[in-house]
Amino acid sequence: MSRPRVIVQTGIYGYGILGRRAEEDLPGTLGAIAAAGFDGLEVMSSLLAEPDRLARTCTGLGLHVDGVHLFWHELETFDWSVLTTLDTPRLILSGLPVASEEAIADNVPQLREHADRAAKAGARLLIHNHAEEGRPVEGGRIPLEILADRTRPEELGFVVDLHWAAVAGDTDRIVRATAGRCDYLHIKDGLVDDPEAPHSFDLGTGEVDLAHGWAAAGAAGAVAVAAVERSMPAEDLDAALRHDAAYTRGLIAAGGAGR
Repeated sequence: MSRPRVIVQTGIYGYGILGRRAEEDLPGTLGAIAAAGFDGLEVMSSLLAEPDRLARTCTGLGLHVDGVHLFWHELETFDWSVLTTLDTPRLILSGLPVASEEAIADNVPQLREHADRAAKAGARLLIHNHAEEGRPVEGGRIPLEILADRTRPEELGFVVDLHWAAVAGDTDRIVRATAGRCDYLHIKDGLVDDPEAPHSFDLGTGEVDLAHGWAAAGAAGAVAVAAVERSMPAEDLDAALRHDAAYTRGLIAAGGAGR
């Protein structure tokens, strides 16, 4: 298998490694991403107002949109043609109601409809975890296990966020729950007991055992995409992009996922 693609998540409404830079200066910010050696990006909804311009800018810089990332409620107004315009192979969803097994089951038919619409646009639907998806509900199962049991691999895949998996308390269980259906990881560091801490963590400087998470994911199945993410904007964006790209390529070189 070819090496995993290393990309960066753009963030949303002032959060993420970029802050609001991409909204304010799209060519300059994407130019910095390309200069740092990234292969592409994952786009949040705040960059979807002008998808044609985004697509042209990425093409001109040799970048590719590896995924479009939305929250569950945003699907109500989502323009599905964006997936085709950006030629992206993935639609990533966060915020699915997972408070109970009943709530999860109630939303599976709608998930299937969304998966079908994404497939018609050439994209696969992936569920992204936060802590809630990795913590047991009544009956002792975690939502990711329930979702995997109630859907087929060809209709639903997963994104594992290593920071939120650590916050949930059992990264290995989350990796097992999504095994064979997750080839896309969020490489993100931070605090485990205070995940919303307003600090931009260089990869490798927080409390997440990224090397362990990467190796566990590799044991469960090859990873095609490693998406660098931060909760908060980097003060020195160029330095942060270079650091996180190099750190992630170091994980890849050390072995595990993608081999």
